[in-house]
Amino acid sequence: MAKMGTEPVRLEIYQTAIPMRTFEHAAARRDVAEAVVVRMEFSDGRCGWGETLPRQYVTGETISSVAADIAGVIWPAIAGKAYAFARFCELPQRVEGGRCINAALCAIDLAFHHAGAADCGPGKRTPKLAGRIAARVSGVLGSADPGKTARRLRLMRLYGLRNFKLKLGFSDQIDEANLKLVHKAIGAGISAGKYSLRVDVNGAWQAGETPERAGHLQKLGVCAIEQPVYCPADEFADLARKCPLPLIADESLLTEQDAAELSDPAGRIIWSIRLSKNGGIARSVRMANIAAAKGGRVKYIVGCMVGESGLLSAAQRYLLRRIAPPMFVEGNYGRCLLAGDLTFPSPMFGYGGRLRCLGGSGLGVKILTGRLAKYGKKLATLR
Repeated sequence: MAKMGTEPVRLEIYQTAIPMRTFEHAAARRDVAEAVVVRMEFSDGRCGWGETLPRQYVTGETISSVAADIAGVIWPAIAGKAYAFARFCELPQRVEGGRCINAALCAIDLAFHHAGAADCGPGKRTPKLAGRIAARVSGVLGSADPGKTARRLRLMRLYGLRNFKLKLGFSDQIDEANLKLVHKAIGAGISAGKYSLRVDVNGAWQAGETPERAGHLQKLGVCAIEQPVYCPADEFADLARKCPLPLIADESLLTEQDAAELSDPAGRIIWSIRLSKNGGIARSVRMANIAAAKGGRVKYIVGCMVGESGLLSAAQRYLLRRIAPPMFVEGNYGRCLLAGDLTFPSPMFGYGGRLRCLGGSGLGVKILTGRLAKYGKKLATLR
């Protein structure tokens, strides 16, 4: 039987809004990073912090629905329970009516891991990890202003980045201008194997036009297309079989049931795993292990939500040390996007997109409560 000391006894829920550099794509334009942050206290005195960025067009969740699901679904299942992380991991990713609660699950998952109350069992601390992480961060490009795209690409190359993702779906004219300038800048490097380029459509295309568009992108050296159409997993798998380029499943990949539909033996489908989208660290590890068990036939990317604070960035580094190296990584952008961060240190990738493990216990970052007061407001306290 689990020892006492890991029972969650109090939970605070916050909503944050951090000003950020404007970021735009086909599905949204963002000037503020809005998130749900939680603080969970345990009976042994330790506490853990968690964060999630709900996106209605990704999982169907919103700030208000996440707060309600944490209070009404997740907290009643774990509050006061001995070694509650085991109970938490048994919670389904969908609730009555098929509604996804992955973003809500992510916030609580991170709180357990931040407190060191997840992997190691009752009364123990998560071991420290040190050293460099194998995967390197990609540069994300895309703007309705091709001139801005060109400037960002130039800065990213100067900083040693070699893998790039270009956002499409603004308009055919803007997309073609962005593709033309990117190809002119790095097309020769792509052919030489120095750079890679993939595109993210954010569901802006129609299924019938996707194979032809993919053929055009293939000629420009694009290696994969992310979520060209918003559709269920089975429809996405059918579309991938018709395309000359691999498709990256993002919004179509939410649960392990989706993963089963998207396990293409011919390698036409690449998975995009994101903490807020897929339910936190434990469930993301499980999804990456499912891919690894396919014997290399299913590759994956570890992505992020635009505007993640240092808490989710630290959690991503924690995740990367527990799974096989992904094809690409997006995240740890820190002050490149945010006007301020909630954590110390404020994790950000280094030259060439390199990442290192963070020191300390748990996730390796501390919450700056003054920053939380500046950028956030408390929504609820649960006991």
